[in-house]
Amino acid sequence: MAVESDEVHGIRVRVRPKTSLLSNALASIILGTTPVFGVAYWFASSRGGLDVTLLAHVAVISVGLLLLWRQLSVFCAVTDDELIGNGIFTPLVRVKLSDIRRVLLVPTYAGAAPDPVVQLLVVDEHGRRVFRMRGNFWRDEDLRALAAALPVPTEEAPEAMSTRDFFRTYPSAAYWFEHRRRVQVAVAALAMLAAFGIAVWIMRLLDLPVRFL
Repeated sequence: MAVESDEVHGIRVRVRPKTSLLSNALASIILGTTPVFGVAYWFASSRGGLDVTLLAHVAVISVGLLLLWRQLSVFCAVTDDELIGNGIFTPLVRVKLSDIRRVLLVPTYAGAAPDPVVQLLVVDEHGRRVFRMRGNFWRDEDLRALAAALPVPTEEAPEAMSTRDFFRTYPSAAYWFEHRRRVQVAVAALAMLAAFGIAVWIMRLLDLPVRFL
């Protein structure tokens, strides 16, 4: 069960992300690196550079395992006086229960997915987001259990809405990057350039011709 209780430590409810995220991430690491480094080992065995290839492989796997380890530490919980939680790349967030004014469960359509996912949105007296959890990463029943443990009644949207309508209805809900399309494109482009650079670096280490049409 993803929902945990711990009255001894003052924790009423604790939830963790979907377990499928871990298996998907592990599969991505294996399936994403095996073909690339399989070819690299094959070339290195005849041209030299096995030690460098092995070092690069270990480095990539280590980064992937570090992210998996970090994901194992992700959780959200309601204690006697706080709502707390963290993400893979974010520190622990603490929200006083006394600061919470509204708790909303809003089903939204993520991209082209046919089925909506529930978003938990917690706001303060000024209508600002103080906490948000997306159903892409959390089970619906866990979100509902967490919402039920908060000190104000849960409001649930009667109909699912698009992500765009969600941000229009609750403008403070967006994270800093979600309204910045250019930032998202830039990050994706940088990731592709980094992957390209690593590929060229490995090819040069193995003394392979670098030719691109």
